Amino acid sequence: MAEDVKETVEQVIRELAEERNLQLPTLTGETEIVDELGFNSLMVAALIANLEEVFGVDPFAAEDVMITDIRTIKDLTEVYAVCLEQSN
Repeated sequence: MAEDVKETVEQVIRELAEERNLQLPTLTGETEIVDELGFNSLMVAALIANLEEVFGVDPFAAEDVMITDIRTIKDLTEVYAVCLEQSN
């Protein structure tokens, strides 16, 4: 399941970057969303909103995890994977 979540997260990142004409580096788990992808706070908010729509869950709603704790694609993938697992 985590691999499916990772692929979906990366796809949503690519779509968002394409909409904003951003050139992306090769995406890995360690890629930093702000520092390496160049996402600003509005783009991070759009990313989270798009992921919530795709996955149907909001891992930040219960405030167990703060969005400010998410730095890398791996961090984001793990948060969604755990949330999806708990929702089943």
